Amino acid sequence: MVRRPYPTYQDRAYPPTEAVWRALRELRAAPPGRAARGARKEVFNAALEQAEQLFTSAAGAGPASRPLLLFYGLSQAGRAINACASNVTHDSFPLTGHGIVIADNSMTRTDLGLVTVKDKLSSKGKESFVQVAAALGSRSLPESTRLTDLWSTIEEAERWPLATPAKSLLHLDWHLPNHRPGNTTLQAIVSGMPGSLAEISDPQRREIEVRTWLSNYPTLGNYTFLRPGAIPDTGPESRNEREGTIGCWLTWALEEHDDAAREQVHRITPWNGRHLTNNSRVLHAQIGSDHRQLHPLLSWWAALFAMSMLARYQPDRWTAYINVNTSKDAVAVEFLLDTALKAVPELILASIDETTD
Repeated sequence: MVRRPYPTYQDRAYPPTEAVWRALRELRAAPPGRAARGARKEVFNAALEQAEQLFTSAAGAGPASRPLLLFYGLSQAGRAINACASNVTHDSFPLTGHGIVIADNSMTRTDLGLVTVKDKLSSKGKESFVQVAAALGSRSLPESTRLTDLWSTIEEAERWPLATPAKSLLHLDWHLPNHRPGNTTLQAIVSGMPGSLAEISDPQRREIEVRTWLSNYPTLGNYTFLRPGAIPDTGPESRNEREGTIGCWLTWALEEHDDAAREQVHRITPWNGRHLTNNSRVLHAQIGSDHRQLHPLLSWWAALFAMSMLARYQPDRWTAYINVNTSKDAVAVEFLLDTALKAVPELILASIDETTD
């Protein structure tokens, strides 16, 4: 089957990459959060300068070396995020080490998707990946995770998956209509479920199947369906004919205080990510035993780390992975590396905003 790379309205909604870097540069004269002065300000500014230079260099590099430049650019940006984070103490803001490792026996896998990574925390407790995860309030990767499963947690990568089937399900889009203060319930649309669920004729069985499918997204918590049978909801906001997906309305009972709706949204989907809006967000299926969401920046971090380690220590194998004449993963890798140039700077900017609220 020939893949048709349709653009999406979402693609057109993102800001130009140069505008994102300009916004990051603007922060450096008066850094936010705890990077406002002293050593933390010096680290914040120097790390962002290096990150921008590395990403600029990556734009001119091919897939053979681009993962190295992208990963180290993101790693330096992680130092800036940690420096300004409000929940990071002065003694723990300097970072040492990657905080993530690739399983040695997986670096020689024939299938790129079977390469596995996991976090690493030594007695010093200052490794980049796990500390930035803590600063962002995100889960980390304490269990070995295959690259193909990480790939499925990167929203932009789902259109070009790796050849190895992922265990994780696709993301759900979350849309929250305007919530009125004083309402006793929160209502939201979740879409991206397989359209085959709508073909179940018996409403009771259909509702059970939808609930079973949504159990892969444990942050949704104790919801109820707005309508008997759960689906179908036929509105354009929940059905995607081209992708063959459908959505439904979910409701949650709210506690009786002014911030109840905001707190509930944060429990379900903690980060705005590239969307920078409270109304449109993304939910990913659970990875491993941790119910919490993996921050989108850390999904990119882990994937770029794995590819950079392969490019650095297994250059012959990496060259085989990116050979479009022989590798089924080559175009997916090219797509991810191209997309990283645009998506990752936006997530860096969003992460700085999220850690300095």
